[in-house]
Amino acid sequence: MADLYYCVKCKTKTEMKNGQKVTMKNGKPALKGQCAVCGTTVNAILSAEKK
Repeated sequence: MADLYYCVKCKTKTEMKNGQKVTMKNGKPALKGQCAVCGTTVNAILSAEKK
């Protein structure tokens, strides 16, 4: 089962397709992809990696 992420446009949790790990401006990791239902960009902030 895939993880579910909140889509602001659908207002529900949906699967993310084409998910890519990115780094935000403040250096924290995030996951960016598209909603499987409507195609809107979905962002999810990941936990910071402990050094």
